[in-house]
Parts: sequence; C-alpha cells; structure tokens
Amino acid sequence: MESRNVIGMNGGLIFTKEDFKDLFRKVVFTLLIGIYFCFFLLLVGLIAVRAEAKTVVYGSAAEQVRIIYGTPTVFRFEKAVQTITGAGRLQIEPTNKGDYSSLSVTPRFTNGVHDVTFFLVDKAVVRVKILVSPKDPAADSFYDFRSRDSVESGFDGNAPALTEIELLKAMYRDDSVSGYKVMRMSQGFPSKSGNAQAELIRIYQGNPFNGYVFRVRNTSWRKNLEIDVRHIAVGKPSLAILSQSDDSTLYPKGKGVNETLVRVVAKNTASSRDVILAMEAEEPDTKSKGGE
Repeated sequence: MESRNVIGMNGGLIFTKEDFKDLFRKVVFTLLIGIYFCFFLLLVGLIAVRAEAKTVVYGSAAEQVRIIYGTPTVFRFEKAVQTITGAGRLQIEPTNKGDYSSLSVTPRFTNGVHDVTFFLVDKAVVRVKILVSPKDPAADSFYDFRSRDSVESGFDGNAPALTEIELLKAMYRDDSVSGYKVMRMSQGFPSKSGNAQAELIRIYQGNPFNGYVFRVRNTSWRKNLEIDVRHIAVGKPSLAILSQSDDSTLYPKGKGVNETLVRVVAKNTASSRDVILAMEAEEPDTKSKGGE
C-alpha cells in the first residue's frame, strides 16, 4: 500500500510533502528577495531625482515655479513652515511625518496660475507663483527654496555664489561654468518681427540662474533690425535679470553687420520657451542732401 505522504512518478523520482513545502519556501524567499531588490532600485532612483532639486532663490517678490497636474512636487525650505495662505486649491502635506520643512504639493486644478505664501518659523516669508499644467517639460519635481541672504553668504556653504554678471561673462566667452549644465543646439526660435530670424544655440542650466544664447539675423534687404535688450522679457512677470547683445543694430543684407548674438540671464525657474526678444524693423536713416 502506497503512503499518502509520497508521490511517485513512474517509479522514478519520489517527492514527499516535505519536499514540496521546502520548494514552496524557496520560491517565496526568491520572490521576496526580488521584490526587495526592485524596491531598493526604486528608492535609489527617487534619491537620485531628489539630488537634482532646482534651487529657487527668494527675496521679497514672488518666485515662479512650474508643476505638473496630478503629480506631487516637493517644496523644501531652510526652516519649517508655520503657516500657509492661498493653499485652498492645493493638497499640501509633509513628505516626512512631523517635518514641515519639506512639503509635498499636489494641485487640485488642471491648468492655471495660483499664488501661495509660506511663512517659516524664523519669520521668513516665501511668496510663490505656481504655474500648473497637465504637461510641461520645464517643470521640476523638487524645488529647494533658499533665501537670498544665505545664497550671497556662500552658495551651499562652499564657493561664493556665481553672480549674474559672472555667468553673462562666461556666456560671452563660451566658457564652461562649474555647477552649470551647458546644452548646445540649433533650434529655431519664434520672432514677432518678420524681418528677423532667431536661433537658440546654447542653454546654461544651474543655480541660481539660467542662461540663453540666441543667434539673430536680419533677413531684410531694405530695413535695419533694432534689438532693444532693455525690453527683453522671460515670461510674465518677467524672470529676466540681464540681457546683452553684441550689436544693437543689424543692417540689411550686404550693407553691413546683419547677424549678432544675444544673451539672456534669468532666474533658474525660467524656461527658454518664455523668452521674448525685443526687436523692431526700421527704415535706415537717410542724410538729407542739404544737411550739415
């Protein structure tokens, strides 16, 4: 009579219930190890994303940030947040229980602009203009808010903060900048002037600024193209800080310099898509024959 605890296979291999239990334990253990490994990789990925936080330097004016609808975005502050005003359309909660210096912000509306003010325990006030959209390549998942005083005293506690003038000089010399990612491209850029052809050729991304370099050409055979760097804007309200052009007047084809480089330094929450180049076509000045 054959035992119920033994299963035979054509007189060959014999398996007992204990063998099946042991096999089951090994399978479960292997699955648990696999799940743990996947969780570890996910955690490492999240840490890597957090390490690339975009620093927002704030003062008395509102700072603009971009976030994605339906996706939580981390706002980290130097001190804990005590109170928040204007947060009715946002879901805000601490990323770690009891730590109000790091908040998870999720918009309850799909598209639009919302003004929020954060009051920190050290009496600092952080005003933020939040731009929400379902899809925005310029949006970040992690913003690190730092006061202008702490940045000017030494960014990250190491080297002095790079000033906007120093970044502009580096852009002029086409230098590499420590802590800044430089992207080179040849991307057509819209222009309100029908006589201008603009091309985005370099982007500098870092903290606390972004930089953009454009090549501008006058395509007219008859009119001059005037570039007014004083009125170059980046978004509304404008995030532009400094603008510079190698030449302010571009002449018609064959009549002088008709191409130049324009450089724009903006806050690092800006996007190249929001740059508005101030250019206008004008008739060349003609000297009167009887003039002095």
